[in-house]
This record gives sequence, C-alpha cells and structure tokens, in this order.
Amino acid sequence: MSPQKHRKPRSGVLSVDLRVPFAITVAEGLLLLGLVALLAYGNVPHLPLLAVGILLFYLITAGLILLAFALRFAAYKRAEQEAEELNTDIYQMFRSATDIPYAVINADGDLRIINDAMQEILGFRSPVCSIPLARACPGITVERLNETVRQSLSEEERDGRDGLLPGEILPITYEDRDSASVVRLCNGRRYRMETHLLQKGSDHYYFVIFHDVSQLLDLMEEANRSHVVLAYIMLDNLQELTQFVRANYRATANLIEETLTRWVESMNGMLREYDRDKYLAIFTSEMLDRCIADNFSILDEIMKIRVGDNSFPLSVSMGIADIDGNVNQREKAASAALDMALQRGGNQVALQRRGNTNLLYYGGAHKTLESNTSISSRVSVTLLERRLLACDSVLIMGHSNPDFDAIGSAVGAYRLCRSILEAGNRDHVPVHIITDKTCDTYDVCSEHLATLPEYESVFIDKAAAQQAVSSGTLLILTDVNNPFIFEAPGIVGCISAPDGLSNIAVIDHHRQVGELPFRPFLHYIEATKSSASEIVSEILQQSPYAETLHKEEANLLLAGIMLDTHNFTRSAGAQTFEITYYLYGRNAHTDVAREFFNERIDELLIAGDFDAHTRLYADAFAITWLSEDHVPSGGDRVAASKAADKLLGIRGVEASFALALVPDGVAISARSKGNVNVQLIMEKLDGGGHFDMAGAQVPGNVPEAYDRLTVAIDEYILQFPEQFRQE
Repeated sequence: MSPQKHRKPRSGVLSVDLRVPFAITVAEGLLLLGLVALLAYGNVPHLPLLAVGILLFYLITAGLILLAFALRFAAYKRAEQEAEELNTDIYQMFRSATDIPYAVINADGDLRIINDAMQEILGFRSPVCSIPLARACPGITVERLNETVRQSLSEEERDGRDGLLPGEILPITYEDRDSASVVRLCNGRRYRMETHLLQKGSDHYYFVIFHDVSQLLDLMEEANRSHVVLAYIMLDNLQELTQFVRANYRATANLIEETLTRWVESMNGMLREYDRDKYLAIFTSEMLDRCIADNFSILDEIMKIRVGDNSFPLSVSMGIADIDGNVNQREKAASAALDMALQRGGNQVALQRRGNTNLLYYGGAHKTLESNTSISSRVSVTLLERRLLACDSVLIMGHSNPDFDAIGSAVGAYRLCRSILEAGNRDHVPVHIITDKTCDTYDVCSEHLATLPEYESVFIDKAAAQQAVSSGTLLILTDVNNPFIFEAPGIVGCISAPDGLSNIAVIDHHRQVGELPFRPFLHYIEATKSSASEIVSEILQQSPYAETLHKEEANLLLAGIMLDTHNFTRSAGAQTFEITYYLYGRNAHTDVAREFFNERIDELLIAGDFDAHTRLYADAFAITWLSEDHVPSGGDRVAASKAADKLLGIRGVEASFALALVPDGVAISARSKGNVNVQLIMEKLDGGGHFDMAGAQVPGNVPEAYDRLTVAIDEYILQFPEQFRQE
C-alpha cells in the first residue's frame, strides 16, 4: 500500500521546448533541398554556385534560429535557478517566521521535520528530528493521516487512489470535533490537520499543517450549551383529585406552580402558564443535561405534594424538544412529545433530542390517577361517524394471540360501527373482525356469540382480511398499538390516507412504546383505563347507540374487563365500575362472564408446572416458567398470564413474571401490584404494555430469556432505587 503523488507537477511559465527549433531547421533544410532538386531537373545554369549559396543561406538561418532558442533556454535556466533560490529563501523564512505549525512525517509514522511554531508547541529545539509520532503527538496515527488526506482529495482522485482508508471525514461540528481531522496537542489547544502527500523517489511523506480551531470549537460548544430547549408541562391529575377529596384546587395548583418555578429558575430558565394546569418552560441544553443526570428528580418532588388526607400524590408530564431547526419546529416537537408522555400514562418526561430518532423517556415509575375521559369518548364517536359514512368496508383488529380483552373490545367496536352504519342507511358496508380462529379464546367467544346469526361471517383470518382490503377500507385497532404484535401487520400498509390522516383508529389502554408508522384519524390511548373493553364500552355508553349492545356482546366486554382487572382486584377505578354498571344494564352478568375462564384439566396441570418453578428474585420479584420437557401449545401464553397473576399473591412480591416457550422464542407475561412499572421493564426487552400488566417476546430458550429478564430487572432497580430501599 503505497500512496501516489498528490498533485501533478506544474509546467513553468518560461518553459522551453527544444524540439521546436530542431523541427524548424529540418523543415527549412528539406524545403531548400527540394529547391535544389527542382533547379537540377530544369538544367538551370550555374547550378553548383546556386547550391553553395542555398547551403550558406540554410546554415546562417538555422544558426540564427538555434541561437535565438539557445538564448531563450539560457534565460529560462537563469529564471528557474533564481526561482529555486527564492523558493528556498521563502521556505526558510516560512519555516522560521510563520506561526502556523506544520510537520513532515514519513510513512513509518516518524516525525522528521517541524517548523519553529511546531517546535514551540512540542518543546523541541531542533527542526530536524526522528522520533515516533505517537510519542510527540499522542493520538495521531498514520491511519488518521490517511483519513485526512482522503478528505482533501477530489472525487476523481479519491476513486483512483490506492492505499488510503475508505472512510470519509465530515465537516467539523460540535458533534464530531474529536474526529480524525481534529487533534489536541500537548499545549492543550485543538488543531485541524490539513494533510498532503509528498513523493520523493520511492518514499512518501505526509506534510501536515495544523490549523488552530480551539476558539472556533469553543464557540460551537458554547452555542450547543446555550441551545434553547422548549418544554411543555402539564399537571396530570389535579382536577380529578380535587373532585374526590376535600382540597382547595387553586391553593394546590399554586403550590405546584411554585415548585415548578423554583425548578426552572434554578436552571436560569423561564416558566409561563398558557392554560389551566399547562405550562411552557424555556431553558438551555446545558441545563437539560443536568436534568438528565439527576433523572428528572422534579417528578419525584411533585409526587411529594399530597392532596387532602396526604394519600393522593400529584404528578406532571413533560414534553421536551432539544432539536435543530426554528422555534416553530421545536414547539411542534415538544407538543408531540407531551402527547406521547400522556399516552404512556403520565408522570414522566418524553424527550426529543438531537442525534436520537426515537423519543427518550424518563420517570413513569409511579401509577397516575384515572382521568375522566367521557368528553374524549363523545369526540371519538363523532370522528368515527364521519369516517364510517364515507368508507367502503370496515376491518377491526386486535393483537396476535388474542385474549378476552382483545376480542371483547373488537366485538364492542363492531356493534358501534354497525349501529352507526345502520343509522346512516349504509347497511351494505361490510364490517369484519380479524382474529386467529385457531386459538381457544376465539372458540369460547364464537360459541357464546352463536345465538346472534350476524356473527356467522363477522370473524375472518388474516389471509381473508388481506383480500378484503380496498382503497376505501377503514381499520380500527383495539387493545394494541405496537405494530410488532398486530394480528395482521400487513394490513396497515394497505390503508389509504386521503387527507394526510390514515383511515385507521387506535383504541387502546397500553402505554405507547414509540411513534406509530402512520397518522391515525382517531388516536384514543388512555393508559389509566383498566382495559380496552372498558374504553370501548365507555364510547358506546357516551354515544347515541348505547342501547344497541346485545347481551352476548356485553358479556364479552365484561369478560375483557374482568381479565385485565383480575376480577376487579387490580387497576379497577371508579369509572371501571360505572362501565360495569352500564354493561349490567345491557343484561351482562359476572356469573356468565366468569364461565369463560373455566379451565380444562390440561390447563390445571400447566398451572401446577408453573407453580413448581417459582423463584424469588431481588426480594420483590417472582419469576416462574414451564418445564423444559413441556410441549408448547397455543394456550401457554394465557396460562403464563394466569401464572403471573397468581404470583402476585405471594407476600412481599411487587411484580411477577411468567415465561413460556413459543414457536418464535419465549413469551414473558408481567404483572405488578401497582408500585413497580412492569411496562418499563418489558420495554427493555422490546416489549410493552400497561403500568401493571405488560409482556414481551424474546428470542432463544427459557434460560436465555431468564437471564435477559433479570438484567432488565437489575437496570430498573438501578434506575429507581428509592422503590427498593429497605425501611
């Protein structure tokens, strides 16, 4: 690998080409010779005398031509010698007088020649040296020199050069100031290297000029630290709390505002209230780094503020944008980040930052109070009506391996859509539910719905759904917002977006893991709700079609609520019981819904297998799994969720996890009593879910999944150590 010459030699201004006079004299001689031949052919008298005269003429003119070119050649040589001497003098003067440091380095990486400025930086006395480059300039290697040479080449030179590294060097910014082209020398200042290749015989050298860019980079870093950050802050639950406890709303709001003001002022920022319980904060990127370092302790400080009898904690959500672009773009990014924080359950920070394509989340370790969303339910009905009256077909889809909440909420959405279409005289529009017809849950649900003739053709599988999609199809997603676990992921990409918003509605109670790959026209994700069945039931209750729900459909919705609340013992709020009352009014009953959960003998044996492998981890987590010789079956996921529910009954256990081997890896079902956010733990395994109910699927076998799970638990404990301090 030997680098070639960097540039072609330039031709001199006074260059002399000796081929020209020789060509002229030869041409003249040939012409005169031809003249003599013509004279001889014509028998011209006195030919010998004429020939002698022509010869003398040729010699004189040729001599004059050669003399003129010889004089020009001599002048050129004198000018060239003078230029060489002048260049030598300039080189000597440049080497000693200029304050731009430079060095000549050989191919072995040894420092050979440096000028006075470089001598002063390195503390050397002589311009001539022969020491390893790493000793004089730590961090500079031949590879880095090759990299900077490649940066200075044109595209044609770069493509035709052999012996240089293939990487490219980007322009210097505060983000890549420590790239290959920038080094810090022993005087503490930073320099950008401009490197050229010098060829001398078979050897090559690097001529490196060091440009001092310390001040420029300092200015860039200062600009980065002073970069304006926008933050939207919203109180999560103050209005709801003051409805249930005897507390002065304004006094509590003022206390929270004072706390937020102190926090922002400590960062030399500004806080302004722009709406009730909503604030805009402005501070710098440097202060944001400080907040990240202490994991946004302001969230815990707000949680310490109690309302009423000191048993109800308050919480705030934040959306922060630290991105490039104008203020308008940052404002939109901060607003979108706040929406994500609220959709994930609140009491957390969602941060959009430069260099990260995904949102970063902080907090979320405490569960927030259920909010009153009846207004959102009524708005959802209006949005659905507009889209349904313009669509050609409707598909409803939940998550893969559906449970009673997925199917129950889908059935409730079906009844709402069918009622809206009938009211709009559009009975001909087909409505289908996409589900896995091979699972036990579907068998139970379809058997219960068999008394309703219309359900004979409502349920279809993913293959039939793909054939049913058209440009006018409307898709409703229930009990799912994670694209990785859609029942039929390929359907989403086929749905049109006529006005920039996709014909897709999302109705879910799980915390949103990341941004959706589409823009839904209805985005109803309420993480404080117990289940998707509760949300769909509430939408039905708030709609003009509340009385159209059949008894069988109401029982499935009730089963979905009972499943996710573990028979109303977990995540069941006041509105959960209000919705249950509505379902009772539609002739649903818990006795009927409870029959859906009756176990077969093989399910009982699987539950015993889970019990036999229960282990306690970190004194607060229970983990269990099935035996290695267990043959995986379609009901293992449901059995794992039941096992995780059961483990919460162990004294001292705050969260539980059940592992089951499935065809594509290991499924993990996670449950919590409400103090540990299992959704954050599952996110570390590329899963998701709800605060106290989540899941994930990881590749490999059960021991490998167990190890990954314990690592995720350890990371959570380190992230929120205050939850695990011994009293």
